[in-house]
Amino acid sequence: IKLLALTAVLISVSEAQGPSTRQVVDVSRIPCCILTDVNFNYGDIGFVPAIDTTDCVKKCNANEKCLSVTYNNGQCWMKDKRLGDSPRYEQGMQSLDMACVWPCD
Repeated sequence: IKLLALTAVLISVSEAQGPSTRQVVDVSRIPCCILTDVNFNYGDIGFVPAIDTTDCVKKCNANEKCLSVTYNNGQCWMKDKRLGDSPRYEQGMQSLDMACVWPCD
């Protein structure tokens, strides 16, 4: 079921905007946009230490090449591709696409 939900989210994200769209995420929207237990695998442009997911997103916002991030245990992996190259389920990871399109409740 988690895989089906992840697939549906990834399809909606990829259909919503083109692969190279650069947007800055308002940090207040992070809880709406975070994908828990998802790793945007590959597509790394660099690793930076971060305190939490919000700090990771702020660092991505400051990098023109950053289109998505994966955060885990103080490690912020910035990606030059939306959703990385190969999104997958991985417990403990938190990922966010900078072109977050789903609504906040």
